[in-house]
Amino acid sequence: MVATVKQWLAATSEEFLAHPRRAIWAGAILLGLVAVMAVLVPAGPLHIDRSWAEGVGEAPLLKDVALGFNWLGRGIGRTLSVAAIGVILLRRRRWLALVAFAGAETLAPLCSSSLKALVDRPRPPDGLVHAAGASFPSGHAAYAGATCVALVLLFTRLGPERRYWWTLAALTIAGMAWSRTYLRVHWLTDVIAGSLLGVGVSLLVFATAQELTRGRGRED
Repeated sequence: MVATVKQWLAATSEEFLAHPRRAIWAGAILLGLVAVMAVLVPAGPLHIDRSWAEGVGEAPLLKDVALGFNWLGRGIGRTLSVAAIGVILLRRRRWLALVAFAGAETLAPLCSSSLKALVDRPRPPDGLVHAAGASFPSGHAAYAGATCVALVLLFTRLGPERRYWWTLAALTIAGMAWSRTYLRVHWLTDVIAGSLLGVGVSLLVFATAQELTRGRGRED
């Protein structure tokens, strides 16, 4: 049984990251920052939260974009996007990638929901869409952070050209974060924490999976 597990780990080994141990540290630091924010964030908005909310403004086109992000990060939109990625990995028989992706997509919302219950921060008033639960951190932003990082690690090659995909991922995460503040369902610090949480979880999960399989491969 042990030999079978070792063989499976060695056979499914993948190179998601050039420096997985650095990614583990980076992910842990990001999650540590979120934990610090959870302890220090007040029930009400900070000055930076109020200033950002006052400067967002309104425009029909921007609202449509924000609503698109809202749809993608919840319910059917979220389920379809996660399922599509899972099906692609399943059809390609990328078992370790599928396990790591499932782990990241499970841990990110779990951590987000747990922090919401612990911090219990009220949402901004007069939200443009209905949002359930507490405000800190943003579950949409956590989903975007975890999923965008996972997409880069899963479907792009290691090398200098990956920087362009990292830029696109960062812009998408920022877009999701912006949309939550535009729709007045989160404060700025909520979406910052959510983004850091999602990115941190994905880095930690994928890097740990890579290190474990590489270690097993060397033992064999």
